[in-house]
Amino acid sequence: MTESKHSVLEDIHTKVPLSTRVRAAVSSPILIPPAKVYLRDGRSATIYAFVRSEDEAEIEVCTSSTERGVIPAEHVDNVVRVLADLLNREIEGGQTYPQENPLTFDEFKTYWFAAFTAVMVLDSPSGSPETFTFEDSDDRVLGTFYTKPNYPGICGGICNGGFLVSEKARGQGVGKILGKQYVEWAPKLGYTGSIFNLVFETNIASQRIWDGLGFEKVGRVKKVAWVKGHEDKGPVDAIIYGMTFKTD
Repeated sequence: MTESKHSVLEDIHTKVPLSTRVRAAVSSPILIPPAKVYLRDGRSATIYAFVRSEDEAEIEVCTSSTERGVIPAEHVDNVVRVLADLLNREIEGGQTYPQENPLTFDEFKTYWFAAFTAVMVLDSPSGSPETFTFEDSDDRVLGTFYTKPNYPGICGGICNGGFLVSEKARGQGVGKILGKQYVEWAPKLGYTGSIFNLVFETNIASQRIWDGLGFEKVGRVKKVAWVKGHEDKGPVDAIIYGMTFKTD
């Protein structure tokens, strides 16, 4: 499951800072402990939270509810490479994302790791409780999502997300797992709601997930995209999904 949710307010060449209101609503530094999840076949996986360091110079991973640390740059870049390949295959497929051309490594790293990024990895077959080092990302990365403001300034409390699922993980419920984690983690980052700008009407799998998680269809963009495999229909519509997060 992959989503077409690239805000027209985003620039893939620029990091997107959290709004002042969101920063004030969340602890600093951000600490989101890894989440244990299970695939349909019973295998376990872990979703790790990646955040920019306070000076935004490095990407750090949260290892617990009290700690986060820098992982070796080459390991970060290995994750970026694996995820960039996933996105570029989606772009080339022409059915889910609005971009026409593949992103370079640097463009993807800036775009996907702009603020907050979750990466889901398959746990070790041995079941050992080791923290994943991301050295073997090719074999174990199952999916990812990013979370960032959808609007600038005083409207920055509404977030946007983009999702990718590895081809080898299809049919294991990874898309829904990532969607549920997004809904759980986004409020912890200080957001009050979410907007998905462009879910193409031909992307039935995505619609099922967002409908099932309680998102509302809050709008429609008419004839917005020429989707591969549906050219006979002309440009297709996109659905805008929205959710106001529950607060305690």
